[in-house]
Amino acid sequence: MPLSKTLIIGTRGSALAMAQAESVRVQVAALLPGIEVRLESFKTTGDRLSASQLPEGPPELPPQGIFTKELDEALLAGKIHAAVHSLKDVPTTLPPGLHHAAFLKREDPRDALVSKSGKDFFSLEAGSRVGTSSPRREAQIRTARPDLRVLPLRGNVDTRLRKLKEGEFDAIVLASAGLKRLGLEKDITERFKPSILLPSPAQGVLCLTVRENDGDSWEALRPLEDPETRTCAEAERNFLKVLQGGCRVPVGALAEIVGDRIVLSGVIASSDGKRTLRESARGPQDQPLKLGEQLAHLLLSKGGREILAGFGKN
Repeated sequence: MPLSKTLIIGTRGSALAMAQAESVRVQVAALLPGIEVRLESFKTTGDRLSASQLPEGPPELPPQGIFTKELDEALLAGKIHAAVHSLKDVPTTLPPGLHHAAFLKREDPRDALVSKSGKDFFSLEAGSRVGTSSPRREAQIRTARPDLRVLPLRGNVDTRLRKLKEGEFDAIVLASAGLKRLGLEKDITERFKPSILLPSPAQGVLCLTVRENDGDSWEALRPLEDPETRTCAEAERNFLKVLQGGCRVPVGALAEIVGDRIVLSGVIASSDGKRTLRESARGPQDQPLKLGEQLAHLLLSKGGREILAGFGKN
């Protein structure tokens, strides 16, 4: 599809995905005066499944691509020029023929607590019901507060917040970035320190994917690239790739640039929170993939392999 007077960006159709995609559309339109930039929404395999239907393991067979497959197919068929994704939902290996044109500047990567009482995480009473559908969050919550009851929480962001307000939970955990992009930042009670709850690899990052042979779209979108975000995201994603983990295994990672180095922290935890491995590593800014690989092998050597092997089998 040639880039002439229109550039079409594909996105998932959820409220959060559309809000994210609209923010990207505005940025792209500012880059391309005289060209119409419009969104086209798709329902993905993951959107058709409820959270309870999503496969959880074993970790060597994660649900790769269930939130991206239909958008990838539309791109490869030339129906759209680009697709916008939450990078944490994107498989660590793209289908042949596709390329990341840009990693946009990262939003707050931290997880957020929304509590009905307004109490922060360590002030919640013992036995409080905390909702999440993420094994990563569940494992780390149980490690930090084994006296809390961690319960499954399904639905989109609005549904989850409604369940909290109706009293099904005392608190819930969501991504800070998603709440901010939906204009719901005021609902956040507390943002978790990464030392307590490491986020999902690449959480808070939006990416734009294009066809490798579509140089026009690639060049048009490349100015949105944030090099620091890409460096950190690549370290985190390669950490995940080496562990062969998907978005539903108890693995967290967060990288930051400190001086001329990358500092990468990673965690692997059992679902019950009784076994938690957390380490950090430093490396040159120009070697994020190597750093991710090194940290993954370090955690695997310290027992991470056994934790991941047992995930979904308890």
